[in-house]
Amino acid sequence: MSTRYRIFSLAVLLFPLAGCGSTSALPTADASDGAALQQVGEMLRDYQLSNGSPPHTLKQLQANAGASPGGVEQLRSSGVVVIWGATLPDTKEEPGGSPDEDVLAYGKDAPEKGGAVLLLNRTVRTMTADEFKAAPKAKSSAPPAKSPSKARSNAR
Repeated sequence: MSTRYRIFSLAVLLFPLAGCGSTSALPTADASDGAALQQVGEMLRDYQLSNGSPPHTLKQLQANAGASPGGVEQLRSSGVVVIWGATLPDTKEEPGGSPDEDVLAYGKDAPEKGGAVLLLNRTVRTMTADEFKAAPKAKSSAPPAKSPSKARSNAR
């Protein structure tokens, strides 16, 4: 067998393997924080669509977990801080449909170390600690008042 044929055969055998190796690095904390924040944004969107108003507590969100009951548990254990009661300006399926970029949720370390931040328009951005401190925060609306009939039944 000629040397040229051996080289050609080897190249043909190895060519399909080119590019099979992973070029992406392992997920970083920012990437996993970003994914968790995207899920939080989707849960808040689903809640607001179902109830007409945003959740004011984790307990309210949990009661309406619907399609993502595991998401609430992940939220509870992930160290994500949510500004409860902030109304989403846009509940379309795709995030980023509004110019509102107030901070809605963030990783617990974002104020000191920076990190991934969920904005009111449901996009995720990485901020430094200084950017986070300077960024406007979402405003929480007042929780809905309890109906008189519920208040009376709870008093008994």
